[in-house]
Amino acid sequence: MNASLHIGSAYSQPGTIAYGTFEAVPLPTGGYDTFPIIIAQGKQGPRPVLWVTGNIHGGEFDGMAVIHRLITPDLVERLTGTLVAIPTLNPAGLRTHERSPYYLYGKDPNRLFPALAGVNDESDATYPSALEIAYARLFERIAATADYLIDLHNYGTSSIPFAFRDPVFYRDNREKGIARKLHDRVGAMLQAMGLTVVNEYVSDQYIKLQLHRSVSGAALNTARIPAATVELGGQRIVNVRHVEAALAGIRNLMRWAGMLPDPPEPIRGVPVLDLGYPVRRIQHPRVSEACIVYHLVRPGDRVRRGDPVAQMVDIFGRPVGGGDGLLRTDFDGFVLGLFPNLAHYPNEPVMGLAVRDDSSLLQPLPRL
Repeated sequence: MNASLHIGSAYSQPGTIAYGTFEAVPLPTGGYDTFPIIIAQGKQGPRPVLWVTGNIHGGEFDGMAVIHRLITPDLVERLTGTLVAIPTLNPAGLRTHERSPYYLYGKDPNRLFPALAGVNDESDATYPSALEIAYARLFERIAATADYLIDLHNYGTSSIPFAFRDPVFYRDNREKGIARKLHDRVGAMLQAMGLTVVNEYVSDQYIKLQLHRSVSGAALNTARIPAATVELGGQRIVNVRHVEAALAGIRNLMRWAGMLPDPPEPIRGVPVLDLGYPVRRIQHPRVSEACIVYHLVRPGDRVRRGDPVAQMVDIFGRPVGGGDGLLRTDFDGFVLGLFPNLAHYPNEPVMGLAVRDDSSLLQPLPRL
């Protein structure tokens, strides 16, 4: 790669911060929705290259705050390599504070990055949306330049900060060794960051939910770039402590990657949980009938099988569903985050838990 890196209209120069835009979605009223691009390059050469992206869901603000606070002249003075940042991957959603842009009709933009080859994808490849086309063009630049990628999100209405670890897929024994090295590299990267680590769904469920088409899922399994999603606090507000924790974690990643010279810094002000074994996320428990739900636990709380974690009541406040309306967990683990809304319909989950994961994150590619 040349010493100068260009993404859209942003061209890097050693020792400087460059700003520009990447033309994304053409608008019927003229012009484009554009992704803002920031490129910070150190004086010691362009490699390694870390991409940090945020706000692909318009109501999730912490990623933008992290990027704004991360890239400073002081950082560039100490930087080896290049940091490429996109404060918002969803400018239309940001303007309305909605998860999806108004021209995507309710679809999840974080399921529109290029699909993993060989996977039966349910999207309409013949008529992709304008945003999907824009992401494909951006992904070409990610695949050509990135050594690492972190995509920043917010989880639930209230949560602890944590990093999702995706499965790594392989097609045959020849690819298995490459996949194992990538899997181990991601593990080392997340350990260096220092945040709580939670495994994603694996194999068939991961593909069915199209998580392989998320920003980090596509970077990891399509482009073979060490990548992860970092989930921060509740939505539609900047969670200052979580932003501070993410900043420390990303700087720790950069130290591990040889991009910053100083020793790792501790993660302060938020829980960092390690049960001594891998955990994965589940949505649990779920209500058995239409009701009002009151949570009885908080993000970060340890829970054991049989513990009450929420109560179901009717509109008059009377317990429903038997057992004083108590919803109990079927698992040991801890609370990742609470889901929004007070009124719930049958079978809706009320929170996310982290529970023991005995599966492998190194997986043969499922044939669905």
